[in-house]
Amino acid sequence: MSLRPPPTLATLPSGLKLHYRVQGDAGKPWLVLLNGLLSDTTMWAGVLPGLTPRFRVLTFDSRGQGRSEAPEAGPYLTRDLAEDAWELFQVLGIQRPWLAGLSNGSALSLELLSAHPGAFAGAILTSSVPRIDFAMARKAEHWAHCMEVGGPLMQFDAVAPFLWGDRFLEARHGVLRAYHQVVTGEGRAPHGNLHQIRGVLGWDLRSRLGAICAPVLVLSGAEDLLTPPWKCLETAQLIPGARFELVPGIGHSYPVEDPKGYVARLLGFVDSAAGAAPQSS
Repeated sequence: MSLRPPPTLATLPSGLKLHYRVQGDAGKPWLVLLNGLLSDTTMWAGVLPGLTPRFRVLTFDSRGQGRSEAPEAGPYLTRDLAEDAWELFQVLGIQRPWLAGLSNGSALSLELLSAHPGAFAGAILTSSVPRIDFAMARKAEHWAHCMEVGGPLMQFDAVAPFLWGDRFLEARHGVLRAYHQVVTGEGRAPHGNLHQIRGVLGWDLRSRLGAICAPVLVLSGAEDLLTPPWKCLETAQLIPGARFELVPGIGHSYPVEDPKGYVARLLGFVDSAAGAAPQSS
């Protein structure tokens, strides 16, 4: 018998049901946390205590993730996941939120920022690249194949060295492996995972990033082997006025590896952006 509470589901105009959770007091600025690929809302557990005193925080699972629906038809294209997110914001009445994404969550954030200029207060994007290039596509196809032939644990063994910094992975390997099996395998149809992975193939937003007008911070772990710093730097260079920061000793998943450090950088950027904003008369 499961002790987990039933999920809170929002039904989008398309009929798709997404799992979400809102934490923090009403009246505070909105902050939306966007999950990485093959993850769910639990990836943000370490940062929420530092964020909910300042924000009203929305976490949600994209289609195919966590406790959201996983339609049979796929793949789940990045632009479609971003449109799902936009519809969720409308259903929940969320206006001018800050966005904080990790990896594929950063890709969704870039889609939203470029498609809806002026609709967001700003964004903090971790492990954010402007496109899925040839090398990254080969990795994704390999991970999908591992999922098909060996299930979540074989897929984890293929992807793990790319996701975390050396010391963090060595210290937490067993826990991370078990967590990955739960997130991607427990009671979930495999097509959802495969549609997520293959949905990133061919994604390229370089031509649209110049339309972003919100303040953006791009964070990159110095030990990130999946979205290495020079690829994240390209994202920042294509966004007008964006800031780029390299984080020593961190791999691909900064909010998971060092929650307190991540929160400090996020809050510092939000405060600096607020200080730089023109005062209303």
